[in-house]
Amino acid sequence: MRRGSIGSILLLVVLLVGISFLGGYYLGSRGRTITIEQPPATAPSGIKVEIINDRDYYPKLLSLLSSANRSIYVAMFEFKSDTDEISRIVEILIGKSKKGVDVKVVLENTIDDNELTYRRLLANGVPVRFDTRAKTTHAKLIIVDGRFVIVGSHNWSYMAMMRNHEASVLIDSPEIANAETEYFMQIWGGN
Repeated sequence: MRRGSIGSILLLVVLLVGISFLGGYYLGSRGRTITIEQPPATAPSGIKVEIINDRDYYPKLLSLLSSANRSIYVAMFEFKSDTDEISRIVEILIGKSKKGVDVKVVLENTIDDNELTYRRLLANGVPVRFDTRAKTTHAKLIIVDGRFVIVGSHNWSYMAMMRNHEASVLIDSPEIANAETEYFMQIWGGN
């Protein structure tokens, strides 16, 4: 894929996230799916975007991770697995990795709460690393099976999942998943 195409796709993702956040705000939508019928000429067609605000995120995340067959890539600012709810995510990642799913996790290195998760994943054979100290990984990015992307404000912590106002989107698009996988692999490689 050419650099211009990746830039166009990433611009589309940013626009979709913005539209989704505004749609969620104005429509009060919870769990609604938006299908883009006529995307710009340079954008992939048939993209589905589902708004997953507040408490809708956690069950949607568990379902998506549990259904993964090939890959789960996670770049997460905070992954605080000190509660049963967030430990459940860790257990799914460990279980999927043991079943041969390609699981990779990148965590922000300045968040002390990520240490417990890092140690649990590493001890159970899940490829996990802290990002480079040269940059802050503030992303909350999940890519599943080269098709689904979750991006938004949800950290993986009890407060984000169960208490805070948070806004995220689930994007169903192999093209966007491919572009975000390339981005994830750059972070994974220390760039």
